[in-house]
Amino acid sequence: MRNRLFILLTAAALLAITGRVGAQSVIVPTVQTGFLIGPVGGINLVAYTSDAFPILNSEPSCFQAQNGSDIAPWGGLSFEYPLGNAQELQNFIVAEVLYDSKSSKFTSLNGASVTTPTKKNGVVADGTVNTALDANLSYLDLFVGYKYNFTPGPSPVGPGIQVGPTVGIKMSAKFDKTVTVQASSGNAGSPVATSTVTQTVDVAGYSLDANGVSTASGSANALRIAIRAAATYDIPFSQEWIGTPIVGYDFPITKVEATRAWGASSVFGGIAFRYFIRG
Repeated sequence: MRNRLFILLTAAALLAITGRVGAQSVIVPTVQTGFLIGPVGGINLVAYTSDAFPILNSEPSCFQAQNGSDIAPWGGLSFEYPLGNAQELQNFIVAEVLYDSKSSKFTSLNGASVTTPTKKNGVVADGTVNTALDANLSYLDLFVGYKYNFTPGPSPVGPGIQVGPTVGIKMSAKFDKTVTVQASSGNAGSPVATSTVTQTVDVAGYSLDANGVSTASGSANALRIAIRAAATYDIPFSQEWIGTPIVGYDFPITKVEATRAWGASSVFGGIAFRYFIRG
């Protein structure tokens, strides 16, 4: 009788222990995904759209500019927060603080005059006047967007897309106006003298007075709002470091300056290097 009771108690204990082990084996541990952070940067292929407007206030009809294009840098700090299953990361919130240059050269419509009367040593003769207009334009941008990767994984990997709004605070908005004059005294064999002057002024709105002279008024918009969309490709160099080439388009919603109907957009390319801090 005692032996039977001992066997029953031993069997009950073994069943209890087995049940506990089995229950523990089906528990899936929770993995904290953490976040990724690191530098990002590249270049903008900047494009300006604008109405025609005077380069020189004193010559509103002779020298005008419209539209333009150039190359400018961008860069800053990128933060990426994964969402969902920690073993199949595909959805992310991306936040970036960026220095974003939209500096460019305007296109001169009639930026040169070859029959402008000039004077040298008291002698008036036809000379050449060339004008050029560059914009030094930059913003401190805050971008917040959604990113989707087509390939799941425990770390970001493969192709993806991201899109979101940016709000830019104006850092610099200036015009560089350059005038180059070539002239001679008009006498036979007289050498041609060249003079180049560049003036830097704040970007302002403009209007024409009764005499057709351009006068400045107002200033460039303090904020720039845009939509930033891009294709990405995450490349894990290790479990912690992820490199992400990026190509996209920055579409402006607001104007740089209203009286010129001046908008600044860009096709951009670059790369981010983010470190995965796992929670």
